[in-house]
Amino acid sequence: MEEKKKLLSRKLKIYFTVTVLIFLVLLGRLFMLQVVNAEAYQTQSDGNRIRMLTIPASRGEIITSDHEVLATSKPVYTVSVSHLNDEEAERQVAYRLAELLQNPDITGEEIMEKLSKHSRRFEPLEIVRIPWGEEAVALITKLEERRAELPGLVIRAEPMRYYPEGTMAGHILGYEGLINERELEIYRDYNYGINDRIGKTGLERSFELWEKEEGVPAGLRGQKGAQPVEVNARHRIVRELPVMLQPTPGNTLKLTLDYDLQRAMEESLREVISQIQATKNPKSNAGAAVLIDVKTGGILAMASYPELNPNDFVDGSYGEKSDYYNDPDLKPAFNRAIQAVYPPGSTFKPITAMAALESGRVNERVTVNCTGAYWKPPYIKCWQTHGRVDFYRAIAVSCNTYFQYIAEQAGIEQMVRVGEAFGLGTSTGLSDLPGEAAGILPTPEWKKEINTILINRKYDRLREQLEEKYRELLNQAADEEERTTLQRKQEQEQRTLEARYRIDLNFETTWQAFDTYNMSIGQGSNSFTMLQLANYVATLVNGGKRYKPYLVDSIYDEDGNLVKQFEPEVVLEVPLAEDTLAKTVKGMLGTAQPGGTAWSLFRHFPEHIKVGAKTGTAETGLAGDGKKDYHGVFIAFAGEGDAEIAFAGIVEYGQSGSGSAGYIAKAVFEEYFGLNDSDEEFSLPDEFYVEFPIE
Repeated sequence: MEEKKKLLSRKLKIYFTVTVLIFLVLLGRLFMLQVVNAEAYQTQSDGNRIRMLTIPASRGEIITSDHEVLATSKPVYTVSVSHLNDEEAERQVAYRLAELLQNPDITGEEIMEKLSKHSRRFEPLEIVRIPWGEEAVALITKLEERRAELPGLVIRAEPMRYYPEGTMAGHILGYEGLINERELEIYRDYNYGINDRIGKTGLERSFELWEKEEGVPAGLRGQKGAQPVEVNARHRIVRELPVMLQPTPGNTLKLTLDYDLQRAMEESLREVISQIQATKNPKSNAGAAVLIDVKTGGILAMASYPELNPNDFVDGSYGEKSDYYNDPDLKPAFNRAIQAVYPPGSTFKPITAMAALESGRVNERVTVNCTGAYWKPPYIKCWQTHGRVDFYRAIAVSCNTYFQYIAEQAGIEQMVRVGEAFGLGTSTGLSDLPGEAAGILPTPEWKKEINTILINRKYDRLREQLEEKYRELLNQAADEEERTTLQRKQEQEQRTLEARYRIDLNFETTWQAFDTYNMSIGQGSNSFTMLQLANYVATLVNGGKRYKPYLVDSIYDEDGNLVKQFEPEVVLEVPLAEDTLAKTVKGMLGTAQPGGTAWSLFRHFPEHIKVGAKTGTAETGLAGDGKKDYHGVFIAFAGEGDAEIAFAGIVEYGQSGSGSAGYIAKAVFEEYFGLNDSDEEFSLPDEFYVEFPIE
């Protein structure tokens, strides 16, 4: 019994000792936390409850030359969620938020997927933007009332990009959108966050970070502000602290565009296409046009159809219209004025005319008797039998026969020289918009290079087919005699194929006379943008100065101070005689006079307003199109005395230049010269000039 008491006493002493040691350790730890490391942990605690939120800056406005606003900002609510470092808690928030938003495009699964891909966990993730209004206020109120169920929810009023004129200049303006991971990497030196928005297309993209000087952005993007906020343990904002840094709005772009001219061009383009589609050709559903100041290169109007509304890409409307924007035939997001290339048809003939005059082998007095077709193979037809025509008459009535003849006299080298001087087949240098196409001005060298590739590709395929054919036959041969016979046949077919290859390669890669004839009337492989055509007309009528086209006139800061004034820039003074230019201009003036193919369009213009033009009917060159499927192309200039403006336009499947794009030029010229007082409803005539160059 005594031994048991001693054993119990020993155990109690051990337990007591251990208890004292544990107690001493706890006291030591408590001393470390509350005394030794108190300041560090206090700082960490404050850091956990104070968060820094960015304050988005308004993007700079985009205005016309007459100060009409095309792009600005309006308030919007943004709903974001923060990471909770607890997947189950995040899931509950995601599904509850989706339930409250009642937006079919936002599900709990999608929110969770976004959170899982959200690499910048310290930043709240934007889920939805809700435009300002009564419905928005009601929804935000509902979310605020359920804050307890939505830890990590962040709701802020921010500026949203807004385009008050809707589709007007939509392709020029472009649109902004949420930045992606690739863009974050590209612009990592410019302090972008995962919730920031960035210019995606058009001017919004080109002037996102335009730099006044190296490393100093002065574009549409503003500078973000900073707002410290206090949050509780459930990540709910309980107090906003004084703003540390106020946001600075982006700079304003003032364009060369004239509001009324842009409106007139877009409305006319829409109306002409609608009527042609209804009455002439149902395929007609697209077109483009450009108007340039011939003395500066400033673009006064530029339109592309089908239309693009930038608001659809920023206010949530895109989902409802995705079928429209993704239509492979319409391609509404495609800026046909600078990105699409088209055969110019007879609008190329002034180039041929200048080349002929420059060659010294043709003058304005040379005449040709048009009997309805050129007299050399492939006997390309004229759209009408014109009889005897001289230089001026040939331009006015667009005689194919005459231009084939003078092209043969001038030679392809001279035509290429003149075409290149006027910037055809190369970018105009427009730097304000991305994606300008170069087009094609065919040359003997170009034909040899491209056709060598095509012929080799074709015959490589034929050789492969021949090899496969005899491989199968030889495998099925009954005996050696049959195999020998098949091998002889294979060798014979191979020799025949190689002979055809050499003939085709030589013919298809050598510039032929008919290539010159086709090129002279704007057919063949010629393909240019409407901007190129408008710029070539401007160069012709201003005395030979080829300007670099531009859209942005100047940039201003938030206080209205001038940041940058863009000046006209001459790219080249064309190396042609002044007399050559003057005679060609005179010929184009005849097109808009009695007997000319554009006379009916401008017959009501007063005498002091001089209008010159060139109509064009261009084969589309597209598979499946018939003999009467033609694009309508039109170029023109006008001025009171000297030329002031130059135009180029196209209506796809418009059938003729004078009966389609010519009406767009007419509407724009009337607006420019103040001749549009009539309330008469627009309609196309039943008859117009149709220049079918080839049948």
